[in-house]
Parts: sequence; structure tokens; C-alpha cells
Amino acid sequence: MVVHEVFGVVYSPVKAFEEIVKNPTIKGPLLIFLLILLATAGAQYVSASKFVLETGTPQGDEWTESTSLWTPDGVSTDDADKFVGNYSVTSSVTNDTHVWMKLIDIGTFDCLADKGYKGLSFRIKWIHQNNTFPANATLRLFSNDNRYFELDINDKIANSSNTWGNATVDIGPTNLNWRPSVDSPNWGNITGLELELAWLASDAANLTMKIDDLYFGKHVSYLTLGAFTGWFVDSLTFTAFRFFLGWSLYAILLLLIIKLSGNKAGPWSVLFIVIGYTFSINIVQVLVDAFRFSTLPTLVFPLKAWNPIVGEEGLASKLIDDIYQTSWYPTLAYKLTMPLTFVFIVWAIALSAIAIHFLREFTWKKAAGISIAAYFIYLFVRGFLGI
Repeated sequence: MVVHEVFGVVYSPVKAFEEIVKNPTIKGPLLIFLLILLATAGAQYVSASKFVLETGTPQGDEWTESTSLWTPDGVSTDDADKFVGNYSVTSSVTNDTHVWMKLIDIGTFDCLADKGYKGLSFRIKWIHQNNTFPANATLRLFSNDNRYFELDINDKIANSSNTWGNATVDIGPTNLNWRPSVDSPNWGNITGLELELAWLASDAANLTMKIDDLYFGKHVSYLTLGAFTGWFVDSLTFTAFRFFLGWSLYAILLLLIIKLSGNKAGPWSVLFIVIGYTFSINIVQVLVDAFRFSTLPTLVFPLKAWNPIVGEEGLASKLIDDIYQTSWYPTLAYKLTMPLTFVFIVWAIALSAIAIHFLREFTWKKAAGISIAAYFIYLFVRGFLGI
């Protein structure tokens, strides 16, 4: 009987509330709460599945905190001019035309598999005593011994003369700009990297190159991260809090509006229970939102966006907004957010009016007026409280 009344509010509210007011029971709103919680759990899972986060290896800026894995022997650390951590690594030459650094013995990085590494990120600063731009900037990824993939990165260093620049390159076979050496390197077995800047013979000078914040990036679903569990539990807890607070708040506001309009409100407990049934539409709303989310494209957030270093929070926020602007905001599913919100507000007001009409035998006009006044105050207070 209770189940029939709960779902009846959705598809046949007039008939449902005629029956509910005759024998209101708290079991109905409690069932609605459990169904909302269950629907929210599913919706949050769907939502989280749309977020892919980049994770970096190594963590903690390990590769640029020491020179132990770097060649040539002249590579040193700099604790004064760094971007993250305690040091950057630097290579300097005198009256020369090229400066380079090579990182070796870093283990094996699989950049071939679907769940392998997709990007390489680093901060770079180069200094030419005459501020002359390099003729060539080259990044090499080694696959054992002297086999390598080579990429021109002139565009990546355009803004890094005497200042720290941020560079990220796509790695793996999908980036066709990489040139393999003649001895068939393997994207599934990357074991080292090299950065080289070269100038024309006429531009020989004192040269310096510095590297910091260096890591390989891998894309992982938010569902697989430990943070998801905490977020999921917090989300369900907040849903429960919002349901009971919203239910109580709306019933209190209805009671006040009824009394202020000069009508008898009757027992608040009965009004509280009957109004609880109007929250049945929240089940529908959560399910509709889950369906909309399921149609949205997956968002990929770089490490610098979701876990920015100190001082780059503003840039991270802009990057996240750009990702939403590009991928979600133009879609029909996202554009329906406001229209659907309006539909559910109108639906909630209508259900409230029906409930009051049968509970207090008010005219439809009076019931609608009380419902509209109470609901808009309810929306204002809920917005003020952040629920």
C-alpha cells in the first residue's frame, strides 16, 4: 500500500493524495528517502565515471631533486632557481652551440597500452647570453640503449627564455610527430629521456638549460582512486542531511504560511508526513540527472588542473573551466539543466498544492497560493543555507 502511494504521487497525484490524507504514515516518506539515497548512489557512480584524472610518475618531483640519474657529469642542482620542490637540475656550457641533459635508469614506462602513459610534462628554462632563440629544440625518449623516439619542441620552449615555461607533450603512437630512430624503438618500453637545445655556429655563447617538475602522466578513472570512496560517502551523507532538513523546513514554512493566511493549520505532525510524500519527484529528478550524465562525454583533467602547485590555483581553475566549456557546456544534456530544474520546481509546487487541498480542504486557488509562497521562500532559505 505504501509503495503504491509513493509511486502514485508521481503518476496519479490527485488520487494518491486522496488516499494518503485518510491514513498518513511515516513509512511513505522514509521509503522515499531510501529510494532517493539508492538513486543518488547510482547517479554519483555514473557522474564519477565521467571524470578521468592524470596522475604523475614519479611523485614528489623526485627526478629533479638529485643529479644521480642525469648525464653529462656537469649537470648540477640549483636550490635558488627552482619551480617546485627544493631543487631544479641545470646544465651549463661555455662558448658552445648546444646544451643537453639525459635522464637514465628510470625503470620501464609503457606508453603503448590503453592504460599506459599518455603524456610527459616538465618545466624548462633556457638562457642564451645574447637571448638568441635556439635553431633546434629536441626531446628524445629512449627505448633501451640508443633506440629512441625524437620530437621537435621548439613551440614548447617559446616562452621559456630566462623564465620558467610549462611544457606538456603527448606520447605514444597516436602522436605522429614523433620520429623513430632506425633501429625500431618500442613505445611499450621507455627507459630514459633527453632534452637538447642547439644554436647555429654563429650563435655560440654561454648556455644554460634548467629542468624541473618532470613526470610521465597516466590517465586513470576517478572511480579507481581512493578519493572516490570518501567523496561517495560524503555525498550520500549530505543527501540524507539535505533530505531531512529540506523536508522539515518546507513543512514548517507551509505551516507558517497557512497560519499567516488566517487558516487553521491542524496538527503539524500530519502536515509533516503528508508533505513528505511530495518528495517522491526527487527520485525522478535524480534518475533523470543520472541519465543526462550518462550521455555526456568523459572529461580528462591534467594533474596541473586538479592538483595544482602552490601559486597556480588560478591557472588550474581556468583550465578546468575551459575543459567544461569545450566538452560539456555545448551539449544538449547540459543545456537542459535549467529547463528541467524549472519543470521540477513547478511539479513540486503542484504536488504541494494537491496535498494541501485534500489535507485541509482548501480551495484549489488558496492551496496553490500557499504552495507557491511557501516554496519560493523554501528555495531562498535553502539557497542561503547551501542545501
